[in-house]
Amino acid sequence: MAELVAGVDGCKRGWVAVVLIDGRFREARLLEGVEASFAELADMKRIAIDVPIGYGPREADDLARALVGGSSVFSIPERERFEAPFAEGGGISAQSHALGERIRHVTALAARDDRLREVHPELCFTAMNGMKRLRYRKKSAGGAFERLGLLRKHGINIDPGTLGSVATIPLDDLLDAAACAWTAARRDAVSLPDPPEQRDGQAVAIWY
Repeated sequence: MAELVAGVDGCKRGWVAVVLIDGRFREARLLEGVEASFAELADMKRIAIDVPIGYGPREADDLARALVGGSSVFSIPERERFEAPFAEGGGISAQSHALGERIRHVTALAARDDRLREVHPELCFTAMNGMKRLRYRKKSAGGAFERLGLLRKHGINIDPGTLGSVATIPLDDLLDAAACAWTAARRDAVSLPDPPEQRDGQAVAIWY
């Protein structure tokens, strides 16, 4: 039986999901709203998502940062930092605090759905590239072509004619979702740390 997996990345309208069938591109789906239930992904065997699952401090963040560089991996603070109003000097970056709603939502989903695995797209692309860091930033023209080339090298050819409403989202969000899907399809995916940390009954790790 064919195996369906999905990679999911956040976007302004909610989430973008890239679906692979036996490791090949099948379609992209737009899931409206940050609080989406992911019911549209009910037929997926595994779902790899680019959002932290579980609160910090986390060993996974330090390990991932060592592999892809500090600028693309930021530390996830304790739950209490997200629940307090954001303030400069409060021990949490604006970027991290803005993720709080997504982290709460996905962490709760993962607690009752073991198909969900946390991934980091830059770590996925690094793994596709033989664990060598990429040359260009993802939002640059060179970065887009570099990442498209890696996806194609690994059998993921995105068909622009099938994108529908996903065609309106930023390209880097779509490529990140595709990289997440590549990890979801990997039978030999690696976790950082290995084995995952256990926090509040959940396995906390970044997979690639």
